[in-house]
Amino acid sequence: MAVDEDTAPTSLRTHRYLRLSLVFIVFALLTSVVIQTVVTSWEPFALGWKPLPSISHYFYTPARTVFVGALIAASLALLALSGRDRATTLLDISALFAPLIAIVPTGLANRQRIGGFECPDNFECVPVEFQGDMRLGIAVYVVVVVVVVLTMAVIRRRTRTPNPSARLVSIIAVITAAAVAALAFVPALNPQFPFNFWPVHSIHFVVTLVFFGVFAAVPILYAGGPLDPGETPPTPRQRSIYRWIAGLLIVDLLLLVVALLFRQAFGETPVVLFGEAVALILFATFWWVQTFQRWDDPNPPSIVARRPLPA
Repeated sequence: MAVDEDTAPTSLRTHRYLRLSLVFIVFALLTSVVIQTVVTSWEPFALGWKPLPSISHYFYTPARTVFVGALIAASLALLALSGRDRATTLLDISALFAPLIAIVPTGLANRQRIGGFECPDNFECVPVEFQGDMRLGIAVYVVVVVVVVLTMAVIRRRTRTPNPSARLVSIIAVITAAAVAALAFVPALNPQFPFNFWPVHSIHFVVTLVFFGVFAAVPILYAGGPLDPGETPPTPRQRSIYRWIAGLLIVDLLLLVVALLFRQAFGETPVVLFGEAVALILFATFWWVQTFQRWDDPNPPSIVARRPLPA
């Protein structure tokens, strides 16, 4: 039975629109890229149709504010949807890496100039203007991860609600924070930061692939049917959509890996830009379809917690 807006409890309405917010976040990010590409320097009649190599490169344009804000907002929304099943655990893990995509920008190729910034030497770099911001962002990320992990551990202990999934996410968060901090601040490791993640080279590239790679597993899980006894099962059409999203995401991620490894061969063809846009559209499509699949679920995983242990 459908639950309309007038009778739906606050928790259900919050859950509905938190899910839809992820769609609108992607829309805002892609809109900023389109506007920045079509209307250069925010002049309505100065048309510039030359796209940048990737969405990540728009960090070096006026679209930077939207790019960073969208990734931080997406991370918070994914964490707020934290729940008790396998899918929400994967979403929590994805949320750990979204801020790092914004904090650690992609590099500029040698002599590449974007938005007034360039690398003067013959190797890929993050322009010196952003080095301080990047390291400060990593320091804040590490501190916030530690504080959040400790706070949630105390809450689970005091409420006597053990959660193995939350424990796993906390361990991954601490390991990720420690690894990034070491690569950024340990003198023996940081001379080439953020291009010192052997053998993949770019930290930005690694966290972007991990974010989409972990998320790709979520529609695969839902393509098999409900994950929770109380959820509305997907219709055959929705299940088919989840399968298509999962398959296309996997193909798209493989395309991104090839495009990044052989980017010199592609020249100025924006293959990575196309791959990232497709990944974001598939991400938004999943949330759109699943939001309406579970529109009337009275107890979504992100609302109902595990029962506390008896005293």
